[in-house]
Amino acid sequence: MSELRDGRLPALVLFDLDDTLCDHDTSLRLRLRYAFQEAMAGRESVDLDDLIEASAKEAIAGTAHFAEMLRQRGIDDPAEVTRATERYVHDRFRGLQLFDESLDVVAAVSRHTQVGMITNGPSQIQRDKIRLLKIGELFPIILVSEEEGVWKPDPNIFARAVARAGVAAADAMYIGDSPEHDMAGARAAGLISVWINRREREWPGGPPPDFEITDLRQLLPLLGIA
Repeated sequence: MSELRDGRLPALVLFDLDDTLCDHDTSLRLRLRYAFQEAMAGRESVDLDDLIEASAKEAIAGTAHFAEMLRQRGIDDPAEVTRATERYVHDRFRGLQLFDESLDVVAAVSRHTQVGMITNGPSQIQRDKIRLLKIGELFPIILVSEEEGVWKPDPNIFARAVARAGVAAADAMYIGDSPEHDMAGARAAGLISVWINRREREWPGGPPPDFEITDLRQLLPLLGIA
């Protein structure tokens, strides 16, 4: 990981929420496990782990895919689909936790420069998540896509964040886990892009991020913060 080109601390450091500050991925799979166990009671022939992984790829669409996923595996009773759906919705924040280093890193960065958050998702869910994790007070600037009517990777949501902070896009940095939403959007808006690649995936292609880290603690030396 190289240092910032001009050695200057960004005037604004923006963070993604899900899978950057909090472990949404683990929480999602836990929710899916509980939900499908409701529908699959006594059906040992179904590969639960396979079902969870297949569903996780469609989870951005909520529960709309549950009926088809279960039907493909021989479960077509509407009552069982309903039980799975209700369990999933009821468990909205099951197991959701911040990554161990998130609070310390955000606090450290905020002592040296402005911080903010941009997160995609429905307002009620994302705001409830922020309250549950008790991190709202850490971020003077929070943009939730549904509230803004603009979703990452649209560069306009990044432009709004830097405008509210009163800084130039070139003097702002964005840290996120999604190449398609976070990195593409930040790059299009002219921000410094930092890909947090916790699972050490291969870059999917296209213009790479400015920096890559596997843990938020690696952000501090990049910023020149001890």
